[in-house]
Amino acid sequence: MRVIALAVVALALSGCANMAVDSNVSPSGIKDYYKGNNVKLYGRDELKDVNYVTLGTVEGEACQIEANEPPPKDADARAHLRRRAADMGANGVLLDSCIRFDDMPGCIEQVLCSGQALKVSEL
Repeated sequence: MRVIALAVVALALSGCANMAVDSNVSPSGIKDYYKGNNVKLYGRDELKDVNYVTLGTVEGEACQIEANEPPPKDADARAHLRRRAADMGANGVLLDSCIRFDDMPGCIEQVLCSGQALKVSEL
């Protein structure tokens, strides 16, 4: 009986050996998603004794398009902001604000974050 059970388990596991995972995320999409990880969000107090250059204004957004989707998250808007700052060559962002809007064109609800993209000197 144990031999039969062991054989069934072995066959079941070997059947999964040739399974492939199909994803809608391309390698470049993954690279784009994580590029903001090296961009730090700063508060004004953290920049008092630090040398930095402002590269320009940057915005990020999160949007709820369909009613059955979850509401947009501030964290997603900040992540988008950091990715856009990375595109500008920044390694930091001075976050100005995140504002939530209802009934925007194309979005049921939207979070919009804005800030200044910074190139902060390494200490």
